Amino acid sequence: MPILSAKGVTHLYNKGTPSQSKAIYDINVDIEEGELVGVIGHTGSGKSTLVQHFNGILKPDEGQIIVDGKDIWADKKSTREARFKVGLCFQYPEYQLFEETVYKDISFGPKNMGLSEDEIEKRVLLAAEYVGLKKELLEKSPFDLSGGEKRRAAIAGVIAMQPKVLILDEPTAGLDPKGRDKILDMIKSYREKTGSTVLLVSHSMEDVAKIATKVLVMNDSRVEMYGTVDEVYSHSEELRKIGLNIPQVSKIFELLKQNGCDLGSAYTVERAVELILARGGVGV
Repeated sequence: MPILSAKGVTHLYNKGTPSQSKAIYDINVDIEEGELVGVIGHTGSGKSTLVQHFNGILKPDEGQIIVDGKDIWADKKSTREARFKVGLCFQYPEYQLFEETVYKDISFGPKNMGLSEDEIEKRVLLAAEYVGLKKELLEKSPFDLSGGEKRRAAIAGVIAMQPKVLILDEPTAGLDPKGRDKILDMIKSYREKTGSTVLLVSHSMEDVAKIATKVLVMNDSRVEMYGTVDEVYSHSEELRKIGLNIPQVSKIFELLKQNGCDLGSAYTVERAVELILARGGVGV
């Protein structure tokens, strides 16, 4: 049974007005437990609108959102449960930090769940460990942290609720390459250690290729493609037509193939190095 399902989901902006439009339309998708799904698409394709349905921030005008086998809008209890089962971290989550200390910020969600102080402390320490925040930082003001540390602290606040599904909307936006890599490594490690389902909304097809097990492509408010990285990225021409560029390294490997040197398909630099070395290095 899928952990997340959208069944015929449509959401309208400015409903009932002359400017009414479809933000997402007739979305049908099943996401299996334990997957790390990269959600990609051009600006305005419906990525963020879709993921905000999975934990009940937005309610569909048509269709159903199923979380762990339950329609989240069946009753108030189901809606509340879904918001704890599905944790959503918005773009630039550090702007939502507000407490006196990092510890208090991370503990905010677990406190709202009505947990004991001992359980809250366990969850805060574990979440900080997952995101790579040192224990001594927990008593600091979140505003004294670096940009990357703030981002990780904000993500830890969602992880501390121990959701079955973690959704991250552009978690590397605005970070330098080193900070971006740390966040991506953290997401991959978290999923491997916990077995949780993770959805990563991103504009970077290379970032998605590095860590995703599946890729969901949104285009014009609909699901354009859904499959493994190889299945989706192999449709390079279709992706280009909808405004998405495959990673630069993939373009190089396509050119090599066109010129009689077929090394296979590579969507990350790391994979490209593996393929080149497998063929004897530079003398391919």
